[in-house]
Amino acid sequence: MKTLNKISTFKTAFTRISAIVLFIMVGLSAQQVKAQYTLAAGSQIMVAGTSNLHDWTMDASKFSCDAKMVVTSGQLKDITSLVFTLPVKNLKSKESLMDTRAYKALNADSHDKMTFKLTDATVVEAQKLVKVTGNLTISGVTKTITIQSNYVVNADESVSFKGSRAIKMSDFNIKAPSFMMGALKTGDDLTINIVLKLKK
Repeated sequence: MKTLNKISTFKTAFTRISAIVLFIMVGLSAQQVKAQYTLAAGSQIMVAGTSNLHDWTMDASKFSCDAKMVVTSGQLKDITSLVFTLPVKNLKSKESLMDTRAYKALNADSHDKMTFKLTDATVVEAQKLVKVTGNLTISGVTKTITIQSNYVVNADESVSFKGSRAIKMSDFNIKAPSFMMGALKTGDDLTINIVLKLKK
């Protein structure tokens, strides 16, 4: 009888130890697939707007983006953190006057960076789609927005994203700039076009 009790106790202890080991292995595995990603060449931000005379764009290729993502077997599983920072004066148009007026409207001297900080992400693997929600700060004003983009996991496990988001200047207390003594007036609506490539 004592022998049977010892065997039963041993089996119970072995089962508990096995469960603990399995839990630790799963935890370590999850930590291994979550990796730090940074910006790669080819990334670009384009801001597109309108005016009473013609459409306009401003582009930037110099900015930073750091993220933690889970990529397993060539599949994007999750984005656990993401911080994007764009110095305002890295946005450039084809005309220096446009740049000067835009920087003034964006209060670039006192708020020299635009930032986005992730609060939540949803990956739809079947559609190769990701929806990120976070806090976008422009000209010192922060708004919570959701951005939807398509993605591709490349052979080297870098991840490419492409998407866009419409916003209004007035949502960020920005007065649309004007030119030529008001003869040219820009519209309130903007579209932010995003092309990001993130690598380990």
